[in-house]
Amino acid sequence: MLDTVPPHLLVPLTADSVRWHHHPDDQLDVDALEVVCGFVSGRVEAAWQDLKARAAENRGKDPALHRLVVNVHPEGLDATATGCALSLYVASRGAHDLLHARTGERMTAALSEGAGTPVRVADCSSRLRWTRGIRCYEHSPAPVLPDPEAARVHQARLDDVIEGRRPAGGGRQAASQRLLLALQNRLGIAPGAQWAGHPDGMVTLRCEPHDARRLLALGIPARPRLAGEVGSSVAFTLTERECDTFADTVAAIR
Repeated sequence: MLDTVPPHLLVPLTADSVRWHHHPDDQLDVDALEVVCGFVSGRVEAAWQDLKARAAENRGKDPALHRLVVNVHPEGLDATATGCALSLYVASRGAHDLLHARTGERMTAALSEGAGTPVRVADCSSRLRWTRGIRCYEHSPAPVLPDPEAARVHQARLDDVIEGRRPAGGGRQAASQRLLLALQNRLGIAPGAQWAGHPDGMVTLRCEPHDARRLLALGIPARPRLAGEVGSSVAFTLTERECDTFADTVAAIR
């Protein structure tokens, strides 16, 4: 029943075994990402070892599941917004058939329950049945499907910040941060921003001439000046109060 698995594959899943497919809203730094990946791999590895132990105890009643779990070995995880895809080394053709049948579905259901997150077997590159050494793994990052409700909630929170019902952040730079959000989301203008060299609360915005004309037409409370050695961009320097005042004007635009 047991087909030999190469010794170099007999290692537990670790944080390095996880490929993280970033969602556009993710703001994780490298250290935080490693912690999350370590947690995910630890949960799936623990669920896998528990499943193997239970399958060995019940091999008389469920020989198919036992044959499957002793002939496949997890190599990695692809973590997406909808769960984890498990990359597997499959030792034999018979185990591969079981993996992509009802027995494999029962295996992933048990792993999902034990790990507390949806787990599925990664798609194979082919359904050809090789004799030994088959690998099932993700060949390209799985797309993250948009969540309309999450997008609605995100936009509602953004509107609260832009319209002044929620703070844009702490400190005196909150006003300039709010103005930047309002410009990008109400006008589609994403100017460069510079805070260095100014008193706390002030900011210099740099934008292209056509965007500068739009801001002047809206009554931006700052004088324009050339912001490049060859005059390629226009700059506006605003105080904290001016940022708040102009953000109110921009926020009123739909």
